[in-house]
Amino acid sequence: QKQVEKIERPRLKGHNFAFSGLALCGECRAAITSEQHIKKYKNGSSQTFIYYRCTKKLKPCTQKYLPEEKLEIQIREMLEKVSLPQKWANDWYQWLDRDEKEELTLSQENIAKLKTETEILDKKLNFLLDSFLDQIIDPEIYKKKKNELFEEKLKITEEIEKIKQNGSSWLEPMREFVDSALQCGKIARAKNTNKELASFVKTVGSNFSLTNRQLVP
Repeated sequence: QKQVEKIERPRLKGHNFAFSGLALCGECRAAITSEQHIKKYKNGSSQTFIYYRCTKKLKPCTQKYLPEEKLEIQIREMLEKVSLPQKWANDWYQWLDRDEKEELTLSQENIAKLKTETEILDKKLNFLLDSFLDQIIDPEIYKKKKNELFEEKLKITEEIEKIKQNGSSWLEPMREFVDSALQCGKIARAKNTNKELASFVKTVGSNFSLTNRQLVP
């Protein structure tokens, strides 16, 4: 029972470090682990230190540990570099609103044009059917021409649906990009928790590595 308690205790009292899982070791590509140390002083006070270092489980590695406060500074600097000033963000939002209106107008015009083509095809199909019923054209010719017209109409219908769904599909991701770039500066300068910093830096880059105590995207 004592042995079971020893095994379970770390799981119950484990730490959830903010920057865990953010990067790999740049030298050996092993995982970066985090650990906490508490330094006690003679006057009874104590201070907690958090470090990030290579696990060194894949092969020998020369990389040293990095204090969490220094990693935090690097992340703030990284977010600051990709931040977007409020004035620039306002300009981008105006351009996006303008482009959205233009995209909507253009989409409506294209859809109207394609619907006109569909109506023409319907008239051709009706005329073709009448000709077949009046025995003006041969059944084989009727069948072949009908299939051609139906295929053409199907392509136009698919094109209309594509315009409706994807006509301005790039606008929303672009707005999200501007939002994130604007928030990056605010997050970098404000007194936020490290978890918020870790969350935002993942929108800036991926596959981070820690080399010579420097976080590299």
